[in-house]
Amino acid sequence: MKFNTKIAIFCVALYALSTGAAGQNVYKCGSAYSQKPCVDGVVVDVQDSRTPAQKAESDALIKRDSAAANAMEKTRLKEEAQQRADNAKLAAAAAKNATVKPKSKTNERADGTASTPNTRAKKKTAKKKKETANFKTLTPPVKPKQAASASL
Repeated sequence: MKFNTKIAIFCVALYALSTGAAGQNVYKCGSAYSQKPCVDGVVVDVQDSRTPAQKAESDALIKRDSAAANAMEKTRLKEEAQQRADNAKLAAAAAKNATVKPKSKTNERADGTASTPNTRAKKKTAKKKKETANFKTLTPPVKPKQAASASL
């Protein structure tokens, strides 16, 4: 049984090596690229022309940028989670405050009728709206700047 497994592994490895990923020609046909030759097609060299040192430097740069991007994403996700938690706390506090209604104070007038602070505030805002209906703004005239005297 062990012998058959070794033969199978050997055959698979031999088959993989014998196929070899030989480079295929790439043809540029107008603005499109193809593996099949075409009329007026030009063969394009697609081999990596970088030296091993340049490739290693490029790979290291890609790893560094990827690590920085991952760190930035983790930071962003933490900040968003914190913001969501803060918003939930604020919403819960607002909901709690909305359910608790303040007691309105009533004031007795001299004639015996009661007035509430809200009715007095409504009267004041209505009066302010009437006053601001004719309000106009004027732009002050621009004064020319005086030249600074040069004293030495």
